[in-house]
Amino acid sequence: MFEEDQLSKYALYLGFFLTFLGYAGRYTGIEPVNNQFFPFAVWSFILLADNLAWRLKGESPLISRPAEFYYLALWSLGLAALAELLNLRLEAWHYLNQASDQSTRWGGRLFAWSAALPSVFVLDELFKAFGFFRGLKSPPFKLPAALPRAFLAAGAALALPALIKPALFWPLALPAVFLLAEALNLRLGLPSLTREAAGGLPARTARLAAAGLAMGLLWNWWNRAGGSGWEYALPPWLAPLPAAAYAGFVLLGPACYSLYSLASWLRAGRNWEETPWTLPGQPAPAALRRAAAALLPLVCYLALRAVDAHTVRLYLGWV
Repeated sequence: MFEEDQLSKYALYLGFFLTFLGYAGRYTGIEPVNNQFFPFAVWSFILLADNLAWRLKGESPLISRPAEFYYLALWSLGLAALAELLNLRLEAWHYLNQASDQSTRWGGRLFAWSAALPSVFVLDELFKAFGFFRGLKSPPFKLPAALPRAFLAAGAALALPALIKPALFWPLALPAVFLLAEALNLRLGLPSLTREAAGGLPARTARLAAAGLAMGLLWNWWNRAGGSGWEYALPPWLAPLPAAAYAGFVLLGPACYSLYSLASWLRAGRNWEETPWTLPGQPAPAALRRAAAALLPLVCYLALRAVDAHTVRLYLGWV
């Protein structure tokens, strides 16, 4: 539809506009921009970071592959909605100062959820353009045949206490998700960070870990700056050192990649990167692809309703 040069200009102008609008609303207290500051901040970051990556290396997810970027945002929306439904049990975070107007509240929430994966992966692409961890090597090793089963067992062992005693163990949910996703990726022949590490190529994992940590810090900074946001319910063993909880974001990037790799099975390996992933395993059944497409709006609707009913602690009547 647009040439890359033209699209890059539109993305750059939109990024600057959203930055100005978001921060102007934040510092002047204009509603609902102040209340919904987070979506403005995260999407302006995505647009500007993607633009910088394109200018540094000549290609980027949004400008070079806008259709795949659209699917990336859709998958981000669905996975974030599933995380919110899981949080009904974990009670790891809750929301404060939410707008009482449903369209404002739901619109901001959907834009925030759709930005989760793009923000991590665009920052990973930017780190790649800067040459971070380029040439990083490790000794290759042979993957044991039983490793997928071991990952499944380890993931289940971490998930059980997180689900049974979430007030004490909910931080175990993220490593559990990562291990379960990696186990399925290995079994289905999908792209896997574990397989890359076995081949002596840990650079992607290191970049994703750095991108996850950086985005976690930025998300929480924007969260505190806005008129509405979330708070974490830290377990007692983390409460004396709340800053230590940020270490969990180191696993965020790899977990996002593993989950998206699993999701790529439904689209024959098409993804936001420069070349499609090669999937040597069996393709996903067509019925499963149709079911996933049909479930996406349903899961998002249920998550929006559930968050309003169970996760929001305080509404603002004047927004």
